[in-house]
Amino acid sequence: MGRMMADMAEETQEGAFHIPFGAMLKLKIDGILIPVEIKSQLVGMLKDEYLLITHPTPLATTKPKLFPGNRVIAQYQSGDTVVVFGVQIKAFLLKPIRVVVLEYPDKVLRRKLRAES
Repeated sequence: MGRMMADMAEETQEGAFHIPFGAMLKLKIDGILIPVEIKSQLVGMLKDEYLLITHPTPLATTKPKLFPGNRVIAQYQSGDTVVVFGVQIKAFLLKPIRVVVLEYPDKVLRRKLRAES
């Protein structure tokens, strides 16, 4: 049975970013050293301005690191491609809605997945 691996070939694109609403994101947040899977969901965006994501889970682990200026690496899978981008946090909101505001990415890394024996 084959396993999925990321291809070594990587493509960086500027200005060619599309992420569907509701996409599940895997996150790495600067300063979190505990090896825990952090997840969030895209709930909105304004092109070239910002992304809105749900509060990451587990929130207890991530909340102290969700401050403006901290860096986040996000990735999501779209078909046979993994899309990765790094941005800074703009804001962590509790009211009127619970979201994290991220910068809009200016560079995106795309990696094709392939089956290997």
